[in-house]
Amino acid sequence: MLLALSLTLLACKPGASGETVDPGSVGTHEGGGEVLHGQGPEVSFAGHGVPHGGPIAGVALDPEGKAALTRDSIGGVRLWPALDGSREPLVVPIRDPRVMALATADGGGWTLALLDAAGGTRVVTVSKDGSMRPRANLPPTEPMTEVLVLPGGQRFMAIGGDHVIHLYDVDGRELAHLDSPGLRPAQLRMAMAAEGGPRVLALTAGEFDAKEGRFSVELLPLDIGEGKLAVAADRQTIFLDSPASRDNPTLSPDGRTAVFLQRQRLGGATWRVVAMQLDDGRQVSVDSKIDLGNQPRLSLLPEGRVLLDDGTGMGRVVDLGGRKLELRPLRSNATVNHLAGVSAGSLRVMPASNWLAVHDLGDDDLLYLGYEQINVMDAGLGANGRQVAWALADRVVVESLGDRPAVVEVPGTRNESQRFVDFVDAETLLTLDWNGGGKLVRWTDGEVIDAVDLGNNVQTADYAGQAGGGVLLVRTSLWQNPTVAEIHDRSFGARFLLPGQSHLIGLSAPQGQSLEHWGSWSLDGSGRLQRYDLEALRAGIDTETAVNAGEVLSFGVPEQLVVDGRGRMIWVRTTGARSTLTVSESKGDQLHERSMQLPAGFVTWLQPSPDDRRLAVVQQRDPAQVVTVYDLESLQPLWAQPIPAVQSVTWSDDGGALAVPAQFGGGVVFAGDDGEIETARCGLAFEAKRTPPVVQGFFVPMSVCGL
Repeated sequence: MLLALSLTLLACKPGASGETVDPGSVGTHEGGGEVLHGQGPEVSFAGHGVPHGGPIAGVALDPEGKAALTRDSIGGVRLWPALDGSREPLVVPIRDPRVMALATADGGGWTLALLDAAGGTRVVTVSKDGSMRPRANLPPTEPMTEVLVLPGGQRFMAIGGDHVIHLYDVDGRELAHLDSPGLRPAQLRMAMAAEGGPRVLALTAGEFDAKEGRFSVELLPLDIGEGKLAVAADRQTIFLDSPASRDNPTLSPDGRTAVFLQRQRLGGATWRVVAMQLDDGRQVSVDSKIDLGNQPRLSLLPEGRVLLDDGTGMGRVVDLGGRKLELRPLRSNATVNHLAGVSAGSLRVMPASNWLAVHDLGDDDLLYLGYEQINVMDAGLGANGRQVAWALADRVVVESLGDRPAVVEVPGTRNESQRFVDFVDAETLLTLDWNGGGKLVRWTDGEVIDAVDLGNNVQTADYAGQAGGGVLLVRTSLWQNPTVAEIHDRSFGARFLLPGQSHLIGLSAPQGQSLEHWGSWSLDGSGRLQRYDLEALRAGIDTETAVNAGEVLSFGVPEQLVVDGRGRMIWVRTTGARSTLTVSESKGDQLHERSMQLPAGFVTWLQPSPDDRRLAVVQQRDPAQVVTVYDLESLQPLWAQPIPAVQSVTWSDDGGALAVPAQFGGGVVFAGDDGEIETARCGLAFEAKRTPPVVQGFFVPMSVCGL
């Protein structure tokens, strides 16, 4: 006859009663029939695009400099269809590719080619409206190490681990291959403005030349025809201090010159810029004056000039024709990763944490594309799950999930560090900030109806409500003497400190009982379960009762324990590497138990639905967690979803929805019966900014928007 909360759980709470109120529209009628409207500003969450869940670690730019592919540190991939901020990035459903390439397709859209860690090749075409279609899937039995999509998007080239160059059509049918004895091609370069059309060069892997004291890299112009692939005549060799990298050497847009960096051997420990004409092998070089300790990146400018960026904010522009060096301030900031930058045409694209920085080399202007990060601290669901309140780190917002979706900010909740939020009724929110400030707020206009001080450094909170009132349980960082507070008719009532030490603790909300019989339960380290209802708390509890009262559980102290509204005790104990879930129910004088072994993973969370039909079980799974919902009668699983490490879970009153706030992993609402995602929030609206974004710098291995 209890509804419980494990000590290790944070803010796992049943929803509140009441009808759904559409945010920003009708609230309820009061007084003379005046209709309340949400007066807070509308909140724009990320729309079709999804923010990167971690810092961008890799960038690929199409040869025309109009679109880009990015990969973040947790393996997520995004296609940026436009680099001027006119379109949001699209999620590419391929995880953690090792190599990425793309090109604009004939008739619009894009063709993407991605190599996985095993060397398998995936080709996807993307239409102009963003719909994606898989076209080719080459198995890793013949692993590839390099890939390049040719202009028009109808063909792509790949280099195998055996250094054979392959030419395929977009559906993965091989059109030709080049297997030349003695050659070890490893990379591909393209010159879009070459005479006669785009030109492709292959770069060999590089072998150390003892005479030169550098790595010898051959530049192999390729003759590509219908069903034909061959090496052209004008081959050249360059010498590098290390094997070729993504920008060293760099091919000029007309395909006539290769530009690369070499260490100075005489006259100073600096880098020099070398340009070689591919038709006759003639070279010119200029000292960059950049110390060898700094690793610059190359970007080609018009009229034979080269931009060198060493990350210091001071750009070097090398005029190869005049053999001059010009210093100029370079638009940059600490979040821009110049080492991962790529260039095409007049654009240079670089990661700026989980944003994309687009550098217009013509006017040295940076445009930042991305989403402001959100930190979802908690969530509360309305009675029927069609309304959700999100407690973000800097504000509280209310979102409608019905036919008239809307999201509004609750006025007056900015910068209050809310730790907990739930619905008391359709118009009233219960909020609790980190410092223990509890408020009852009418979310439509932000009016604070009542407030109370519940102690600082709030760690856990839980609320259970019924028509006309409810009970709030709060624990602070001291973990001793948790507080139970009454709520009556939209106002705070008496507050009580619970005596004794608690190993596990939770709210007691027995079905069919009045509020006087609601309260809290606690389990001490010896396995003694004690119950404190409001009637007993109002009368006062003496020390002897606190020490000696209660019942000793026959199964001892479990790792996790909750008690639902029917009085069933649901608990978990792990033996070896597997956990066993048990439901203990008293029937007369006997205790009946039903048990089942759970899948692998330490159980971190148990939460029954308020209607006692379902149970949410959260288990640890690398790199994050998984939530599984079971039918409480049959103990059969209904659905499961991977989730980030969560801070709380909450059911709607009818058990029809489950909300999971996951801090920097976002917030998600699942349908209770099948786990379908009803809403997932990971960031605010897409932005194109001229000023550097403020990045909080906290990322998690998984995002709910990647589900």
